Amino acid sequence: MSVAYPMTFLEQVAMTDVATETGTACYAGALMLQALGLGGWMYTGINPFVVLGASGDPAVPGLGFQFQMREGSPLPYITGLPGVFEAHVPPHHASMRAAVEAVVARKFGAGGPFDAGQSGPYRENAAVRGAAAKIDAEAVEIATIMAEYVFSTFGRFPATAPAVFINTYLQAHRLDTGFYDTHFEPGAYLPTHADHDRNWS
Repeated sequence: MSVAYPMTFLEQVAMTDVATETGTACYAGALMLQALGLGGWMYTGINPFVVLGASGDPAVPGLGFQFQMREGSPLPYITGLPGVFEAHVPPHHASMRAAVEAVVARKFGAGGPFDAGQSGPYRENAAVRGAAAKIDAEAVEIATIMAEYVFSTFGRFPATAPAVFINTYLQAHRLDTGFYDTHFEPGAYLPTHADHDRNWS
């Protein structure tokens, strides 16, 4: 490929891919809630920094994720919740090289999705899991050089997109069927909602 894409474009594409996955997961979760007889909905519009814990107000701790306020940026740089959800960036890894190596190990190492020894649903599990193309040393080195360049140049990774973000939420609750029986016509909720207490008591 002879075209050099701006880093901002590449980071936006990566962020869009991740946002699509989280939105799809929330949608699948909403369908699951209906099957379980629970109410709920997907939504957005809540300040993501406050939710993750970067409000700057100790009285509003959110989820308690680590963040830094960086010179020249009005937005917090959120890196993760130690031991629970950590971005592959310092301070959760000693360097970007260590972060890249951790990603490769997570994919191909013991217990990873491409570990031939990992159990799974396939009839020929070892063959399927082991068939994934390995990331060779040259590719790891290229990714490391790029990641180290971004981190050393901008003091963060990625340079223009958040390392951790949240933008779609799925809320779940027990449906008050009496409210719907009083204020709505029949059919306002599913049989799974009507039978929820009997099915899950």
